Amino acid sequence: MNDKQRIEELRKILRTANDAYYRDGHSPMSDAEFDRLLRELRDLEEAHPEFDEPDSPTNRVGSDLATGFKKITHRYPMLSIQNTYSEEEVRDFHRQVTEKIPETEVEYVCEPKIDGVAMCLVYENRKLTVAVTRGDGVQGDEVTQNIRTLKTIPQTLPKDFPADRFEVRGEVYMTKDNFLKFNEYSTRVFGKELQNPRNTASGSLKLKDPREAALRPLDFFAYNILTDDAEGNHWDNLEKLDKAKFPVNSLRAKARSVDEVMRVCEKWQKLRDDLPYMIDGVVIKVNSLKQQAALGRTAKSPKWVIAYKYKAEAVETVLESVSFQVGRTGVVTPVANLKPVHLGGTVVKRATLHNFDEVERLGLRVPDTVTVEKGGEIIPKITSVVLEKRPKSTHAIIPPKSCPVCGEALSKDEEEVAWRCDNLQCPAQVQRAILHFAARGAMNIENVGPALVDTLLEAGLIRDVSDLYHLKQEELEQLERMAEKSAANVIASIEGSKARGLDRLLFGLGIRYVGKTTASALARHFKTLDRLFDATPEEFVAAPDVGERIAQSLSDYFHDPKNRKRLERLRDAGVKTDYDAPEGGQPLAGQTWVITGTLPTWGRDEAREILEKAGAKVSESVSKKTTMLLAGEAAGSKLDKAQKLGIKIVSEKDVRSVLGLA
Repeated sequence: MNDKQRIEELRKILRTANDAYYRDGHSPMSDAEFDRLLRELRDLEEAHPEFDEPDSPTNRVGSDLATGFKKITHRYPMLSIQNTYSEEEVRDFHRQVTEKIPETEVEYVCEPKIDGVAMCLVYENRKLTVAVTRGDGVQGDEVTQNIRTLKTIPQTLPKDFPADRFEVRGEVYMTKDNFLKFNEYSTRVFGKELQNPRNTASGSLKLKDPREAALRPLDFFAYNILTDDAEGNHWDNLEKLDKAKFPVNSLRAKARSVDEVMRVCEKWQKLRDDLPYMIDGVVIKVNSLKQQAALGRTAKSPKWVIAYKYKAEAVETVLESVSFQVGRTGVVTPVANLKPVHLGGTVVKRATLHNFDEVERLGLRVPDTVTVEKGGEIIPKITSVVLEKRPKSTHAIIPPKSCPVCGEALSKDEEEVAWRCDNLQCPAQVQRAILHFAARGAMNIENVGPALVDTLLEAGLIRDVSDLYHLKQEELEQLERMAEKSAANVIASIEGSKARGLDRLLFGLGIRYVGKTTASALARHFKTLDRLFDATPEEFVAAPDVGERIAQSLSDYFHDPKNRKRLERLRDAGVKTDYDAPEGGQPLAGQTWVITGTLPTWGRDEAREILEKAGAKVSESVSKKTTMLLAGEAAGSKLDKAQKLGIKIVSEKDVRSVLGLA
């Protein structure tokens, strides 16, 4: 592989990791591995400026933009901070600072690097007016109503605070104890083990219902004030925030030299296990705001700040046993039960193993001694086996033959790594399938949450999703802690969900391999439930985004008598099983579009959804088959390729005009 190929490979890996981290709440690699690959890419790009690309991960802030949220452009860009794990690089940072600022005039402020979600709070006339996520650094998602549920964030400020517009930057986070309690609840109710506090906090902020967000145990630390005035210093701004009753981290320190900075880093590393929140390093900032302005920034990061990150914590312990849990789609996941060991300030008893391929990759046996690591995670993972400590007598970890919940035989496709319980009546699957059906992205049945579903199942009032539409208000009123008004609200929510349409229904059914995009494509193609009932695997393959594996899954599902009966019951109850095309038809039918760059108000997923509803197929790459390129700010190589191929390039404004959108 030559350097150009390696650059392209690294860009692809890092973009995929960024999307997983910011949009899906999942970290496919450790922070250290991500930073190592990013550094390799930066070095290669510096050696080969002819391969420069504005859209490269070295030039762009990772984006957490999501659909369904108003997009707001930041008055001051929310940049990312350059990370390092090396004391030598901290000293290089100091040398670069002192090339512009006399060393005797430089002072640093050290603050813990909180493992949370960056947040921008805008105050006007001393009142909180809007809260915006980092997004892609240029624009973010407005989450004002969710932020208002955090009681520690002041809604109004004292009269001695400036009345002019200003911004407070900070970090939304979840304490260790609150995360562990919430994760226990999520695992028990949803069968989903959360990965870390940062991703959980991010997901909580993107909830559409502020009432749900209010139930999430979130906290906030303010760490900066931004105005058009670059007078004063950062330390005094922290003091000002503290006096205004903002939650400001008391763990902070000044340093007059790089040696003092490193002593602070070493001191706090010893304290990190005892802190109530997760930190993964120390943020080192030049104190003077004028000096910050003089030092400037790159396209991605300020030059007056650096983050010294701690290496992942790891300990050895014994793998005592492996248990198995069942998810919504019947996938059986192995979980490691460990000899309790202290790690990262908590006692670790369990670790995720993801799947049985991971067990095989690690070469795990019971009772092996294993290395358990937390790389910015609270939920630990096994990273290796200490073979020299393997006892003479061990046994292999063998996937179960039957479901640990219902006892039915498990199956495994040759193309998959997962073992699966195919019994759709398995209690573990039924509860989670109903919750998925009622979720916002599917049928969006408000007031039908985990507690109510558990109660309804225990009372024998429901056995599957179709039973929801046959509930009676008087039945609900007989349940414990269910008042007349609450029962009426549940019935009204169920009634309101009937009109969601075929695309939402198909996604809500949880058909194997069918996600939101495929569900929408199927609804647009087949239009009615009856056509889906009659379709053959060959006819399914003819639909957009449907391959042979998905087609077979769809054929199996719609030809299963139990599923057909369930769907007939839904239709008989008044659930809409047809697809209504958007008003004005599908003006983009038959066209292939590609999206690149940052759009003024739409996030990437939102733009995709709009184009697909208008009939377009949205592709990830530009080719001769591309009809249009929707380009935003900082468009990169896709724009160049489209121009070379003579493909028409349009803006968000153009699309709004064509589709008649306000």
